[in-house]
Amino acid sequence: MRKNQFAHPFVEPSLISALIAFVLLVAPSYLAVRPARADVAVGTSAGDFLGFEVGASSAGLAGANTSVASGASSQFWNPSLLAGMSRPQASMMHATWLGNLQYEWIGYARPLGPRKGVGSVSVAYFHMPSMSGVDEFDNPTGEFRVYDMAVTLGYARPVAKGLMLGANGKVIRQTIATVSGTGAAMDLGASATIAGATLGATVQNLGPDISFGSGSYPLPQLTRFGISHPFFTERLLLAMDYTMPKTYYDDFRVGAEVRPNSIIAVRLGYRRVAGPSNDPSTGLSFGLGAHYGPVNLDYAMTPDNGFADIHRLSFGYTFGGSGAEPEPRKPEPKRQPAKPAAPKPPTVIASAPAPTKAAPEPESKSPAETKPSAAAGPALAAGSTAVATPAPTPAPPQNVLPNPYEVVLGSYQSEASAQSELKALRILGFSLKDARTVLMPGGGYRLSLVRFNSRKSADELAASLIALSFTPRVEIARR
Repeated sequence: MRKNQFAHPFVEPSLISALIAFVLLVAPSYLAVRPARADVAVGTSAGDFLGFEVGASSAGLAGANTSVASGASSQFWNPSLLAGMSRPQASMMHATWLGNLQYEWIGYARPLGPRKGVGSVSVAYFHMPSMSGVDEFDNPTGEFRVYDMAVTLGYARPVAKGLMLGANGKVIRQTIATVSGTGAAMDLGASATIAGATLGATVQNLGPDISFGSGSYPLPQLTRFGISHPFFTERLLLAMDYTMPKTYYDDFRVGAEVRPNSIIAVRLGYRRVAGPSNDPSTGLSFGLGAHYGPVNLDYAMTPDNGFADIHRLSFGYTFGGSGAEPEPRKPEPKRQPAKPAAPKPPTVIASAPAPTKAAPEPESKSPAETKPSAAAGPALAAGSTAVATPAPTPAPPQNVLPNPYEVVLGSYQSEASAQSELKALRILGFSLKDARTVLMPGGGYRLSLVRFNSRKSADELAASLIALSFTPRVEIARR
């Protein structure tokens, strides 16, 4: 009997063939049981684990996620959706199926800088417990492993207003004991926002065939189209997808997410496969999510019509804060510019005596009886009649402006920038308690530091500021 050249030395060749068929047809696929039809090439592709859908939040919507941004896990659904991320995020998912089949996914996405797009990386790992090999006489020959793995690198960026593009590159590895296959693939995605709705399209798993065992198998290529729209200030999200796999029937998906508050999300979805009505992948899905600060925790259960329910649990962490869109800030009231202080009144040099009520004119007296008054002063000659002369009124003082010179910095585009300059001066040790910011008639602000009576004092302060690389000027003080 000719031996299979790909067989494990301690494993029956027929068992290897059965395992290959199991991995290609059943184990990795998202669908539980896929009945063969003449018009659908079921089970003729390698790397079917690439179709296992990522993210519990997405599964809760029945996979209607081609146009719904879901953080780092968007790399799987539509890489272009990553272009809308503003903060780095890490995400992980664990899924179980048929009791002992396990799927692990971990991904990370990070904005690369302003107008530089978003980069992403992920690892998908599908595995099952070690299996025992036997020879042709059913004698145990030891255990061997069965696993599939894919490493994906992605990039996305906006290319126009409301339009984003993205792409992934993948390296794929499948292993059963000593039989393995390696290949490469790529995904292309686009999304656009129109009138509040998001449209998405993606083509996945483009690449050459993978040689596995004694044969060569194509990749599970598929095309997705989707549309989503939020309602009621994003408390309700509705999404629809149409998926066209190359190796199975087309399907239609619809999902809804309700957020009663900023923390809890409840999800419901329905998937209808265009094949037979009893297809096990037709049915409802349910999900629940919690979003608190930078942490996202999601769970989803996809019923498989009594065959085997699929449970997904995913975790996300957004670095630098919450991944939710920030609430719009209310505009601050416009601050009125500070008015210049009123100038000090001039110093009083002299005050005129307050006017007094005129005394009644005395009766006429003889000159002999009239004596000079001491208040009359020396201007009165002996023998003259005393005449009341009003005191002279001093001339009003000149309107002199105190501190006529001021040292000024500016101009500044905003009051905040002028205050920052003032703060820097105080840190340098300048005592500027009377400094103030003044709005100029032509726009902008000037910073008046201090006023002096002496031009020399003003020039000395200006010279000190020039030595520290400031650009002061001395002006005649304004009223």
